[in-house]
Order: sequence, then structure tokens, then C-alpha cells
Amino acid sequence: MDLLSDIIEEPKIAPIGYRISASLIDFLVYWLVGIILGLLFRETGTGNNGLSVHLSGIPAALLFLTMFALIPIQEGLTGKTIGKRIVKIKVISEDYSEGSVGRSIARHLFDFVDMIFLVGLIVASVTLKKQRIGDLIAKTIVVID
Repeated sequence: MDLLSDIIEEPKIAPIGYRISASLIDFLVYWLVGIILGLLFRETGTGNNGLSVHLSGIPAALLFLTMFALIPIQEGLTGKTIGKRIVKIKVISEDYSEGSVGRSIARHLFDFVDMIFLVGLIVASVTLKKQRIGDLIAKTIVVID
């Protein structure tokens, strides 16, 4: 009996800073897609603050579908969004198995709650596995890849 085979290596929980960086990158990608859609559909204008984009109808629906494809579907299938891929972190289930699209959707249904008064940041700071509310509900953790 080999003692090394009995040792299970647990993945390392991703630091909150990595998660914030990945989220900012994902937001930047989402924002750029919105700008491109605004330019393509000519839903742009200029004001005191420069270029503005006001999406409605089909362009707004395309932006929503893009966000849905970029975040929960991509994350559910690969464990990573574009931001997570760049920062080298991924989402897995609490039992260390691969995630799923269903878990990812459940995670992101609570994004809005996590953003209110930085609740997600506060909750992730005090939980042992650095889980925000969406992670607690979906039973997921974010680890270094």
C-alpha cells in the first residue's frame, strides 16, 4: 500500500483579488461588446461626456445573449470565463468535481445581490472557502487553475 496514493491534494482557493481582477476583465469584455453593438446598430450618440451607447430592442437582446454565453455557459462548460482564463482561476463544485451550466446559472442569479453594498465581497472575506452568496447557493468554489 502506497502512502502517497492516500493523499488527496485539495485545490488552492483563489484569493479575492484574483476574483475581482477576473470580474473586471469580464466586465471590460462585456462593455466592449456593448460598444461594438452600439456602433454596428448605430445606437450611439455624443454628449458632454463623449460617446454614449443606448441599446434597445435587438441590440440589447444580443448584448444580453452575449453576456449569457460569455459568463454562465462558458463558465459552466469549462469552469472559466475570459477573465478567469487570463487570471488562471476556475470554478468547481465544492466536492472538487467539475462545475456545470446549471450551477453556473445559479451562481450568477445572485450577482446582483452580491454587488449590493459589496455584500459578496464581505461574505467572501469571512467564509472559509472565500465563497460569495452565489457560490454558497450553487455549492461552488473558485480555485487557482
